[in-house]
Amino acid sequence: MDLYGEKIDIFEILVKQNYEKVYKTIYFYTKDKYISEDAVQQAFVIAYSKLNQLNSKDNFASWVTSIALNEAKHMLKNNYHKKITPMTDFHKETLLYSEEDDIVLKEDINNTLTKLKHKDNQILVLKYYADLTLQQISDLLGINLSNTKVRLHRAKEAFRKLINQDIDLNEEVELQWPYQKKNLSE
Repeated sequence: MDLYGEKIDIFEILVKQNYEKVYKTIYFYTKDKYISEDAVQQAFVIAYSKLNQLNSKDNFASWVTSIALNEAKHMLKNNYHKKITPMTDFHKETLLYSEEDDIVLKEDINNTLTKLKHKDNQILVLKYYADLTLQQISDLLGINLSNTKVRLHRAKEAFRKLINQDIDLNEEVELQWPYQKKNLSE
């Protein structure tokens, strides 16, 4: 097999291994199925054309995710879309195979992420969903490493605060039910 054929075979394997992860990361960022699909497709086209610039196969996932995020930012900046698709439509499809408790947990996490400010959501998704290092996030966002650490810390605090508020609200609802039933029966 010639060198060109080997390049295609290797690239095809890398795409199959990373497509879903990159797509989900971009979807978290854009909340739009069509922009996400277009950005990811364009990222893989760009990645293929510049595959010789990649130093290590191990860096492929973060490299193509960075390309896709830049493409998505460009599309969003240019008013590429008119309507944002609710995140829950996407998660109904991806969570079908999870355990019931996992589904509830993932929905709670996703709902909390959507309540966060965009920059908090963005850094949490890049760190914990796309598995990028702090240095990679710093480079991608164009901010220095210490600002990245501070922003991540603040985003985690905001996330914890929202999760705790949701837990408190759920406990209040459970506590109110017996009281409401008692009032209805009197």
